[in-house]
Amino acid sequence: MRVLITGGAGKLAQYVAQALCDRHEVILTDKNPLPEGCEDVRKHMPFLQGDLTHKEHCFRVTEGIDAIAHLGAIAGAGPDTFMVNTVSTWNLYEAAQAHGVKRVALASSINALGLGPYRISEKGFPLQRLPIDEEQLADPQDNYSLSKYVNELTARAFFSAYGIRTHCLRLCGIWRPEWFETYRPRPLEQLKRPNHEGYLVSTWHYVHSVDAAEAFRLSLEADDAPGFAVYYVVAPSTNRPEPTRDLIVRFLPQWLPLAEGITGRRGLYSTTKIGRELGWQARYLLPEEHLKGGTP
Repeated sequence: MRVLITGGAGKLAQYVAQALCDRHEVILTDKNPLPEGCEDVRKHMPFLQGDLTHKEHCFRVTEGIDAIAHLGAIAGAGPDTFMVNTVSTWNLYEAAQAHGVKRVALASSINALGLGPYRISEKGFPLQRLPIDEEQLADPQDNYSLSKYVNELTARAFFSAYGIRTHCLRLCGIWRPEWFETYRPRPLEQLKRPNHEGYLVSTWHYVHSVDAAEAFRLSLEADDAPGFAVYYVVAPSTNRPEPTRDLIVRFLPQWLPLAEGITGRRGLYSTTKIGRELGWQARYLLPEEHLKGGTP
C-alpha cells in the first residue's frame, strides 16, 4: 500500500513510519518541516509540507494514496485546538473520499472520553464500569477532548456515507524509549492535582511509542477488521508501584464500588477489544525495578 502519514514531522510519526516502511510505501506530510538533522527512517521518505486546514493541500497529498495514518493534530488544549483538529480531519476525509482512499487509522486519544487533564470539572465523571472500555459513554468538556471526540464522529460519518474504514485509536501518554530508562515515580504526596479525576487517571497510564505504532500497522493491514471501531491503546498496568485499588481508595473513593475486578497494578482502561479484533497487545512495559520510590 501507499500510506500517507499526517503529522509526519511529529515524534510518533517516526515510529509509525518505521513500523510501516518494510511492507509499504510511506509518504509524509506536516505543516512543519522534519526535525533538523533527522536521522530516522523518515529522511528517506517523500515529504510534502503543507497545512491540513487548507483543503487543496489535503487533495494534493491524498492523490494516489491507499491508506492514511492520521496523526496530525494540536496535542493539547489551546486557542486553535478545536478548529485545527476538526477542520483538518474533515478536509482529509473529503479528500480521501474523492481519491478512493478506503482505510484510515486515526490518532484519537483517551481524552476523547472526556476523562483527561484538561477536563473542566474536577470530579463527577459519569463512570459506568471499571476497567473503562469502549462502551463507556463520553463526556468531553474541554476543546481538546471535544476535538478528538468530534474527529471520531467525523470518521464514523464518512464510514457510514462512503465506506471509508476507520479505526479510532485512543492513545494515552506516548512514552519514548529513553523515558523508560529514566522514569521513577514521584511520591504520591507530590501529585499536582490530587482532586482532579482526569488528571489522576491520565497521569497513571502510558504506552510505549513502538506499541502505539504497532496499533497503526495492525489497523491498516487488517483485512477482516470492523469497518468502524474505537480502541484503547494503553499499557495493561499503571506506571505506579502501588496496587491500583489502593490508589482508588486514596484518590478516587467514589469509584470504589466499580473496582471489584481491579487487582494488582492493573490499569483502568481495557484493551480486550483491540486485542480480540486486531491482535494488539503492549509488549514494552516499565521495568519493575524502575517502579521504586513511590509512596506505598
